Amino acid sequence: MSTAVKTTKLSKIYEGALRGRDVHALKALDLEINEGEIFAYLGPNGSGKTTTIKIILGLLFPTSGSLEVFGAKNIHSAAVKRNIGYLPEGAYYPEFLRGEEVIEYYGKLYGLHGRDLKRRLDEVIDLVGLAHARKRLVRSYSKGMRQRVGLAQALISDPKLLILDEPTTGLDPIARKEIRDILANLRNAGKTLLISSHELLEAEMISDRAGILYEGVLQAEGRLDELLLQRDTALEVDGLTPELVEKSEAAGLRVEDRLGERGKLRAPEGLSAYDAIRRCGELGLKLVSVAPRRETLEELFVRVIGAAKTSRSA
Repeated sequence: MSTAVKTTKLSKIYEGALRGRDVHALKALDLEINEGEIFAYLGPNGSGKTTTIKIILGLLFPTSGSLEVFGAKNIHSAAVKRNIGYLPEGAYYPEFLRGEEVIEYYGKLYGLHGRDLKRRLDEVIDLVGLAHARKRLVRSYSKGMRQRVGLAQALISDPKLLILDEPTTGLDPIARKEIRDILANLRNAGKTLLISSHELLEAEMISDRAGILYEGVLQAEGRLDELLLQRDTALEVDGLTPELVEKSEAAGLRVEDRLGERGKLRAPEGLSAYDAIRRCGELGLKLVSVAPRRETLEELFVRVIGAAKTSRSA
């Protein structure tokens, strides 16, 4: 699998930034983001996520270490920059302009003109679902529509890498779902997406891999199905009489809900799905469904950051 972004021992020190003391924003960061994936870059405020993004964008220079973008080491070249689209958090666009005018302006910054600009403008406006409002003034746009403008300007140069900072924060559930669908379609079309977000549920729903940063150190990185631990098992059963409710609880199967003789049980963490099913059979319960539950990305985040804090204070 080809690599879109690779950092090797990447470090950044802000000299004298905190009451005259140096701030080590990144500490020997080794990070790899594969082509054609959605990578969730997570961490609490001040962990170094923004510093990493600014270095990839060429807005900051690292103190030491190296960075490659699609194999290119000279990330400041025009060719590399054309292959990176960026949506900053809380981006502002002049409200006296029409939506298409904002996107057109960014297209010209990338060197697009004439028919090429018009063609690409039409493509990205359709892609982000803004065709119906392209001629409306930005001042009349909802936050979700402004995010679509932001995505469109990030896509105008047809980049291979998209860096999105908090792409769904503050949006209503429908707008979040629509943005998620757009991002998934971009991934399916071969784009690479680096998403920095505090919306961990949103990140979990769409990401292929994740990295968790704390105090400039990458604490965990990998596929979500590898990082997230299995927690417990939910079972739906028939034949749950009042007598069997008591026996189920005694067998370690917690009754969470019951309607008539249909009920939902929760097996404790550490009990395998196989053993939970066996206990239901021993009790004479008819199994309707079973669903092992893994930890959420939020639970992983809390676990990893908690371990890092404990290690630091030890």
